[in-house]
Amino acid sequence: MNYSTDSRGTIFFPIIGRFNFGDNESIKNAHDTYDVYVDEEFIGQKQLLTENDDINDVLDFVEKQGINHVQAHLKGDHYIIEANKEDLEKVKRAISTYLENR
Repeated sequence: MNYSTDSRGTIFFPIIGRFNFGDNESIKNAHDTYDVYVDEEFIGQKQLLTENDDINDVLDFVEKQGINHVQAHLKGDHYIIEANKEDLEKVKRAISTYLENR
């Protein structure tokens, strides 16, 4: 076992492992943020503040407003919601309201 002591009898153990402070992908940000789009139009940002927050909460909110036939997918940090043309403006308003109130 490798260790050393100083004159006071304190034992020092070598650091085990490797530290790589330049690797930003392994470090979780304090708050994950996603850009929310409806059919390629930027609506706002959804910030996940707690571990219970989920990006799919946005789509759940839209469906709770009675708007069906919407789909969503994640592409990097872009959350893209697709809706049919009849519901497009309602979806945009609902998501905009949701993001302003969160």
